[in-house]
Amino acid sequence: MHMDPILPPLVAMILIILMLSLLLRSIGQPNVVAYLIAGVVLGPQGLGLITDHITLERLGAFGVVMLLFFIGLKMHPRKLAANWRVALIGTLLQIAASLALAWAIGWFLDWPLARRVLIGFVISLSSTALVLNFLQSRGELASRAGQNALVVLLMQDLAVIPMLLLIGMYGDEQAGSAELLRQTTGAVIIAGLCMWMFLQEHIHLPWVHRIVGQDRDLQVFVALIICFGLALMTGLLSLSSALGAFVAGMMLASA
Repeated sequence: MHMDPILPPLVAMILIILMLSLLLRSIGQPNVVAYLIAGVVLGPQGLGLITDHITLERLGAFGVVMLLFFIGLKMHPRKLAANWRVALIGTLLQIAASLALAWAIGWFLDWPLARRVLIGFVISLSSTALVLNFLQSRGELASRAGQNALVVLLMQDLAVIPMLLLIGMYGDEQAGSAELLRQTTGAVIIAGLCMWMFLQEHIHLPWVHRIVGQDRDLQVFVALIICFGLALMTGLLSLSSALGAFVAGMMLASA
């Protein structure tokens, strides 16, 4: 009998995550810590149970896309738009502070300007998936602090575009102009979708209702098409696929 080789490591991964989550929950730690420990234990540098890097990347990317999609289902564009000042000012202050720190370290270590800028931009970015998972596990995602953190994280994802542009200028590289054009196009599309959702109290998709009706199975497939379709679009435009999935979740939450 043929067995898919991915099944044994997948079962082991889920079992270890479950046990670690139960153990860490007893001492008040979020589930995301269990995910990180399980990755270290099972990965190539640990027990080596999972060594297929392609499989790891695919599983990780799929998990992040679904996580951001489900979080988006709990959000409404108007709720997020109310915090635009926090998003803009918070992101700018964080980037400025990171650049100042990298500049100070680079001054002592005699780094070139391009390296200082690159390091500053790198340390100014956060992992959207990890932070949102942490907030969700603690029940703080709907709080004021959680909403502020969410809008800053989303603004960081969009801030990557001007960051890459500046890095290319300091590094005297023009090869990434096509990628920057794609990212800019993607950012405009995402911003346009968010603005459209903000202007609509409820999004009406009559053609979907006519085709799907009350069929629950078809409704699930339509939701998956919207989720992975937007994730695919943002991925093709050199943006985060998780960002597209998050916007898809907000779109369905507004429907």
